[in-house]
Amino acid sequence: MKGVLKFSAAVSMAFHSLAVLAADPSRCRSTVELAGSIAGSEGHLAKVMRRLVRAGLVESARGPGGGFILAKPADRITLLEIYSAVEGPFETGVCLMDDPCCNERDCIMGELVRSVNIEVLEYFRLRKLSDFAGSCRLGGKVC
Repeated sequence: MKGVLKFSAAVSMAFHSLAVLAADPSRCRSTVELAGSIAGSEGHLAKVMRRLVRAGLVESARGPGGGFILAKPADRITLLEIYSAVEGPFETGVCLMDDPCCNERDCIMGELVRSVNIEVLEYFRLRKLSDFAGSCRLGGKVC
């Protein structure tokens, strides 16, 4: 059985792609190469990478030998910055429903959802991309 904590494919692609870039920060990598490293869709990854460029986390270069590199050192990029670049601000709401039918004070989930969200928020805020750069296996699948 899989756990209940899930992130969008876009967030997962962002985390893993940036970990690949952080493993060898001087090397420019194409979308094709990154997608191959993380076993992801090139089209979807291209959209994710555009968001990361707009957020100032990644720089892109066109043409032969072009691709992506980190815009700043991996030890200055938090997981929260990556998440926010892809999904927008991290919310710590109470209810799992997009349009809650409860008033959130009497939610069937009680404080569980809020406490888990706060724990994840703190984890993302405190962890740097550099903490995960060594977990990548270049030339193969990531994580």
